[in-house]
Amino acid sequence: MADTAQTKFLPGTETNKGGFPENFVNKIFLDVKPQLDDAGDVDLNDVTNGSWAWVASGINSQTPSANETSTNDAYYDGGGFTETEVTGKQVQIAVSGNRKVGDPAQDYVENLFFKFGTAVKTRVIWIKNNTPIISACTISNIVPTGGAANAKQTFSFNIDFNGRPKIFNGQLTLTATSTKKVYSATVDTSKQPKEDGKLVDAKIVEEATTGAGAGE
Repeated sequence: MADTAQTKFLPGTETNKGGFPENFVNKIFLDVKPQLDDAGDVDLNDVTNGSWAWVASGINSQTPSANETSTNDAYYDGGGFTETEVTGKQVQIAVSGNRKVGDPAQDYVENLFFKFGTAVKTRVIWIKNNTPIISACTISNIVPTGGAANAKQTFSFNIDFNGRPKIFNGQLTLTATSTKKVYSATVDTSKQPKEDGKLVDAKIVEEATTGAGAGE
């Protein structure tokens, strides 16, 4: 392999990060080699030990939902009208598309079809409009194949966030490895947001080289 990439993306084809961004700017990465402790929990404080597969090939739809738990109560000062209080949420991302054999993320999920319990637990990095969060998660409702005889096989599953997600204390960088569509992760804690309440955009290095890669 060459020390530096011999090609680069065409100028003007960069991702639109403002205005009306398209859905493909949102990215999902699953740890396909999760390390669970004796209690069946994953570590959210160290992302450098993960093998992060990009959930993208063959995928044409990603739909997040909050799955809120709420109460509706009527009080005497409400004049007969009720108040709604959201008491909890479970974030879920429904992923669907076509089965692509050989893709690391899809192969990992397909391999979980007959499994349950801690075997279907891992970690997810969700980059939503360039800002990343990380969460423990469970892979559920896997449909590994199916459809008409003369059509591409269907493929779908859910990513169910477990517990409270976390943000990154600095800039997350995901760098392509020698395995296509699998990334390593680092966090530069010296890069902090300039404004309170803001998050540092994630950086994705698309080319796996020994030299300088091209970032997005």
